[in-house]
Amino acid sequence: MNATASGKDIWSRRLLIGLYRAARWLSLLSCRLDVERNHIELKAPRQQCNRLLTIIWRSILVNVYWTIIPDVFLRAHKTESYADVFAMLQSASVILFAVGSFIVQVCAESRFIVILNRYIALYGRICALTQSPELFPLKFSVFYALKLLLTIGGCLYELPQLLPMRHILHGDVGHILTGIIGIYMWMGTLFMLDACFLGFLVSGVFYEQMGAHIGAMLLGMRSIDLMDDETSQTKSLPQRYSHYRRMCLLCDRADELEACGSIYSELYQVTLSFRSIFQFQIFFYIYYNFIVLLLMLYEYIWNYLDDAHEATDLVPLIMVAIKLGNIVLLIMCADYTIKKSQLPQMMPLDIVCTDIDQRWDNSVDMFLSQLQTQQLEIKVMGILQLNNEFIPTILSAIITYLFILIQFGFTGGFDVVEEIAKRNLSARN
Repeated sequence: MNATASGKDIWSRRLLIGLYRAARWLSLLSCRLDVERNHIELKAPRQQCNRLLTIIWRSILVNVYWTIIPDVFLRAHKTESYADVFAMLQSASVILFAVGSFIVQVCAESRFIVILNRYIALYGRICALTQSPELFPLKFSVFYALKLLLTIGGCLYELPQLLPMRHILHGDVGHILTGIIGIYMWMGTLFMLDACFLGFLVSGVFYEQMGAHIGAMLLGMRSIDLMDDETSQTKSLPQRYSHYRRMCLLCDRADELEACGSIYSELYQVTLSFRSIFQFQIFFYIYYNFIVLLLMLYEYIWNYLDDAHEATDLVPLIMVAIKLGNIVLLIMCADYTIKKSQLPQMMPLDIVCTDIDQRWDNSVDMFLSQLQTQQLEIKVMGILQLNNEFIPTILSAIITYLFILIQFGFTGGFDVVEEIAKRNLSARN
């Protein structure tokens, strides 16, 4: 990315610098941002002392994180029924994944820096090729703002559990300090989860911009293709070129297509590297939102039955909508990236200006062959294929869980299990 930004490029630079500063503030990155030369680059700290202090600080955070994070997810504090036990197991699994995600992000900072620098370099290459000062369209802003709103909505429910108001009112310094540390670390976890969404969104935007550039290039070559036709004398052409000029233009377009192929190859490798580095966080992103969604359904139905069908708190249902929105947005973003990577295959590359210049034909064949061998697939942990077909699977699992939970509750399952537990306790006494 060029350091000298135009007016349209200011927003993307501010976004990049803002995310970098947020990651630094949340202790997710210890690198520095180098803007002294003609490009932006993230560099790891040179002093070993700083790196040692960073490792010690993050080790302390991991230990504190293990004691704080159960307050966010532990919905059932009693085991009076099998449903309570199941809910506690769900909560415990999310806690383990949350701590594991925090440890992974602490240990993989150097790999994060490498992948971020590759994205920055790709941004500069695509801007130079397309002659565009700004790659991020309005769609990028809308999706990012929507994801940010969902994250903030989830925080409004989760963060107060780490720092309850009663501790602040009673002036409990110990609990207040612990709650502040918990909020600080949980915000870092949410930042990493949002980075999974943002990475796929950036890859999709890059693919879309490259596809649009190739489409515009082919549209500009129509006049060359028509001039080579024997019937072109009777057609109204926007501009006529000599044979030499047409050959020069085809050579230039062949060079440009080869440059596009190089960028597509790098973008493909960067996207796969991003998926590989962040696959634990991506898996945790889906698992965390899915399990919390189920826990919210459990809490809402339990409160509904416990209040004898009276008006109950709608906050769990709002959280269900937020968590489902998080999952759907990530899957749609991954599917968007996959579809945009296939744009050149839908274009008439092998038809426009064919059999006019051998070099152009060879460039097209090489580019199409490359796309065939670099079919993008986003599979996480070897089991989750992220595309729009995965959304009905998620919805089906939620409906099945909801059906079982409602049937279990309305048939007296909670009361029966609770009564059995009381009888067993009485028999022991």
